[in-house]
Amino acid sequence: MMFSNILYLFIIVFFNQYIDLINCKCPPNFVIKPCLCKSAIPSHTGLLFDDTNPETITVQKKSIVCEHIHNSSFNIQLIFLKLSLFNNIISNEDENVMHFDSFLLYNTTIKYLPENVFINITFKSLMFQDNFQLTTVDKNAFSYFKNYVEVFETLNTNLSDSDTIFSIIQQFQYLRRLSMHNDRLKFIPNYAFNHTYLTHIWFGLEYSNKSQPIEKIGDYAFYNLPKLQFLRIFSPNLTKINKYSLAQRNRFILNNGISNMLEIYLGGEMLNSTSFELTSLSRFRNRFVFIRFYHTNITYFDENIFQPFLESNPSSLIDINPTNILFKCHCRSAWIQYDYFKNIDQIDNRVYGYRCWEYDFTKNCTIK
Repeated sequence: MMFSNILYLFIIVFFNQYIDLINCKCPPNFVIKPCLCKSAIPSHTGLLFDDTNPETITVQKKSIVCEHIHNSSFNIQLIFLKLSLFNNIISNEDENVMHFDSFLLYNTTIKYLPENVFINITFKSLMFQDNFQLTTVDKNAFSYFKNYVEVFETLNTNLSDSDTIFSIIQQFQYLRRLSMHNDRLKFIPNYAFNHTYLTHIWFGLEYSNKSQPIEKIGDYAFYNLPKLQFLRIFSPNLTKINKYSLAQRNRFILNNGISNMLEIYLGGEMLNSTSFELTSLSRFRNRFVFIRFYHTNITYFDENIFQPFLESNPSSLIDINPTNILFKCHCRSAWIQYDYFKNIDQIDNRVYGYRCWEYDFTKNCTIK
């Protein structure tokens, strides 16, 4: 009788634990050790910009982080194989156990991510930060769940194969945010993007340890991005903006006028006044565009380049930030004062940061 009671009690306890495992959002730690399951992982893009309330792409319930791992024998694919097997045992009918919100690989010595690295586990956000030895990602590393990915972020990696990286990014048809800083990417390919939902792209920040060493932007790289609202490219090696590099095709029109603005940040000390080919800033399909320049060596704005840009849409704007320390009241910028001076309050004029609204160009310049 006593044995029956003990057995009965054991069955109840085991059954209750089994139910808890099924209902639990996270798997037990022993399944994915040394990785951990957490309720949420913050975007490093929001942290970099000191955004205390970064945009939340999805309501997070469970995410996996693998961090501070410096063991050469660590096999990340084996971790997810164990997780997959565990999920099949616990609940082979509930597909939700295979779906997670975010994955963060942080501060590891991993060098390579193999094909189908996560087995049949899916994520909406993929983040790779401070993996300085991460050099290679198989082109099919994330193919299994390519239609789930909405956010892709890298920071401080050794990734340099632009062709492979952008072929991977092309697979993410539902991608909404892309952020890549201080990797080793040298170029953005022709027609790099073809994403209906992608709205925000970051390639580098103005901080020296967060830049992206891009030397060339391919033709029509951002052409097929109808919802693009924000593009930031900061590279110490970028010297030229070709006439088709920033070209846009059609765009998705939103009811909110401000949402139809395309905000572009361009920065890098190799950019100067001759870096822009004719029509390089005139292929936005009459869209409202706000271009901001940071830490460049621009000394003047060529009328043949920037005047057509401002005339392409009556709302388009330019910002020449104070970090462009070489910008002067050059005669070749006099046209800005003549054509766009409206009010002594600079906010009413369309070239923000222009230092020459009150400068007397007639002293040294030939007026056309």
